[in-house]
Amino acid sequence: MPTLRRVRRRTAGGEDRLSALPDDLILLIVSRLDTRTALSTAVLARRWARIPRELPELDFRVSDVLPPEYDRTAALRQRNLPHEKTLAKRLDGLMAHCEMDTMRTFANGVTSFLEADGGDDRRVKTLRLEFFQTRDDDGICADRMINAAVDAWGVEHLEVVVRPASGEDDQTPAYSLPHDCLSRSRLRSLTLGMYYTLPELHSYGTQLTRLVLRDMPASTPVDVYERVFQDCTQLQVLHLTSCCCAHHTLVVDAPSSQIRELVVEECSFLAIELRDLPMLVRLACCLTDTASIVFGSLPCLMDTNLTFSLEGDDLVTEHCEDDFDSFLGMSPTMTNLVIRLTRPRRWIAPSCSERQLPDLKRLLVTDLPSNWDILWTFGLLMTAPLLEVLHIHVPHSETEPEYHWRCMSLSKSRNNLRHHRLKELVVIGFTQRHIWLLKHVVSVCTSLERVVLLKDGHARYNGLWAWQIVGKQTCPWSHDEKMTVRRMIKKFELRPLVELIMG
Repeated sequence: MPTLRRVRRRTAGGEDRLSALPDDLILLIVSRLDTRTALSTAVLARRWARIPRELPELDFRVSDVLPPEYDRTAALRQRNLPHEKTLAKRLDGLMAHCEMDTMRTFANGVTSFLEADGGDDRRVKTLRLEFFQTRDDDGICADRMINAAVDAWGVEHLEVVVRPASGEDDQTPAYSLPHDCLSRSRLRSLTLGMYYTLPELHSYGTQLTRLVLRDMPASTPVDVYERVFQDCTQLQVLHLTSCCCAHHTLVVDAPSSQIRELVVEECSFLAIELRDLPMLVRLACCLTDTASIVFGSLPCLMDTNLTFSLEGDDLVTEHCEDDFDSFLGMSPTMTNLVIRLTRPRRWIAPSCSERQLPDLKRLLVTDLPSNWDILWTFGLLMTAPLLEVLHIHVPHSETEPEYHWRCMSLSKSRNNLRHHRLKELVVIGFTQRHIWLLKHVVSVCTSLERVVLLKDGHARYNGLWAWQIVGKQTCPWSHDEKMTVRRMIKKFELRPLVELIMG
């Protein structure tokens, strides 16, 4: 087997250009590589050998060393293919054998890394670790890595993903974090993926302020999640992503909680009851199966993101006509609201909310189904008397809208309706069939200053609660279209617009 030799790049005069690079530039180059590649750069030049020791982030993932055929086989088995049982069992055996071999290679690599140069002088802020849970002792390397990271390297952000091994039965012991080490750690952020049993997080000290739970199994008792809210009083940020549960309802009643940010993304809870979270400021929910969210005591809630999504036709259909009221509770302090309706299937009926949003100032409704009557958003406007900014995005579609609106009767005189705070209306994907929304808005809004009508564009997100409108010049307005809009606005407006943009 050929051995690696140090490659020295030299100019015609014999100058070593790699060694001539300044340390800051070398570190910048190496930090943009994945961990495996970054560690291998030590063979390039003598001065590069110590640079990987200064990397602030390290990633050790067993998925990086799995052969390509493993991923193809796993994709087949996820679709229950092949249907022939004998062949399927044989493939499962091959996957299990591949996982064991890969874990041995992975464990040897991690052990070699830990033993190289002692490793005690490293300073690492973030460690990401992914491995298979097997019956062998290969998982011991994970404990060694975590102990070294917490005790010697001063890691503040730790991510541990434990992938279930193929063919393992329920008697395989579940992996547990080294509790004695973590209890005296300086961890500020912890991410756990595919865990069957959670450690005693409340004993990790007051510095652990951020927790992410991902891909929790369906056998997880609901009280595991509820205890996180109740017992981990030091947490300020909690994310639940693709978490399953043995119970349908998640009840959050944590009057001592310090959680300020809560994200629930594609979890299996059919109902979420937020009874008491006194410090919650930001809430984001990407809902697939959830049929309702109950808002209780959330006195500090200001920013909310509600994303509604269904993957396929085989999911829950009992709530296919749920009213929007099932998801918007009374929150007197909510000022920013994002409503997203993504993927082909939506089960939220376009009915107007009867609840008031008394302090809402900014509202974004994006990916609005083109077969909905856009006037639904006008009903939301009228429930928010302090709303100042209304942005609407309708993806392009040839499907004609369904003009049935269960919200409120708009046949009554608009003289009875007034909104005194709205200053800006932006509609992305504007067509002539949206002219009725524009007509109603300009005829009831006494403070309207700016109207932007874009035929194409999108909302660019800055995190989950902030956004920016981006327009595209793909289909210019004709002269007749512009004149039609201007005449309608001039006829029904209550005050002259400061700015009208049609792009």
